[in-house]
Amino acid sequence: MAHLSPSAIFSPSVARQQQAAAKDWNYVDNWLSTKFNGKTPPPFERNNDTLKALLALAALNDTADEERDLLARAEAKALQDLQAKEEADPHTELIHSLEESLTREGQTSLNILSSLSVTLNQPVTSIEKLGRSILDLQVTSYDLDQASERVSILEAHLINELDSINALIGDLQGDDYQPSSDLTKQTIDYQRRAKALSAKLPELRDGVASISAVSGNLKITVQGVKLEEDKFKSMMETVKDLEAQVKSYHGLPQDMDLARLELESLRIELRDLTLQRDSMFEGLVERESPKKTRS
Repeated sequence: MAHLSPSAIFSPSVARQQQAAAKDWNYVDNWLSTKFNGKTPPPFERNNDTLKALLALAALNDTADEERDLLARAEAKALQDLQAKEEADPHTELIHSLEESLTREGQTSLNILSSLSVTLNQPVTSIEKLGRSILDLQVTSYDLDQASERVSILEAHLINELDSINALIGDLQGDDYQPSSDLTKQTIDYQRRAKALSAKLPELRDGVASISAVSGNLKITVQGVKLEEDKFKSMMETVKDLEAQVKSYHGLPQDMDLARLELESLRIELRDLTLQRDSMFEGLVERESPKKTRS
């Protein structure tokens, strides 16, 4: 019990936890020792987080080692079966003698044919299937090239859109889109107005209800609407006439007496211009009229 803390002596649960941690650390230390070939691993902080990480790493490593050993045993068994099958084949000596009798070009061709057969997963005895597989492989390669080009075009469009979005984000983060300095004041003002309108809402509802009650007693007909429309058009004509009369007094002073003086001066000016026009017309008539000659 030398590895237990003083609190663990009086607490069985704490003692069990510390014993389990000590057991886990012993497992981790042995695993690290095997990975460092008996050498001391580099110093590290020994806490619960480190222990959990090392335990998970050790478990994954053991699983990977088991899978690797299983794969190695399967490959060894497959190689052993192939060797046994080759030894039991009566044509093995014939095949070896044919391989030794081949020229260098023949051996190269045979190796290429066998590699192609393995790659395409087709038996060597069917040359037609090998050719068809090569054509299918070329078609697949062409389709993949086309798909790659389409992906490249899509990637270019996405990059352009991303640049546009980044530019837009930059603009939105600029000074033009920043909130005003008196935003807090405006918010408080809006809240105050909203509260005032909320307080007036029951009164407005009562007014609408009373208006609805009054209007409910009125009988609206097409003839009544037509009559009101005619009255409205008549009033619009009156308004237009009044606006024309008001425009005729445009430019006059607002004071009544000054306006009368201005109007009187304009009348005198109009009278002078009329007299000048009449005199000019009479002079023109006299000048253009033929003069009588004496007999």
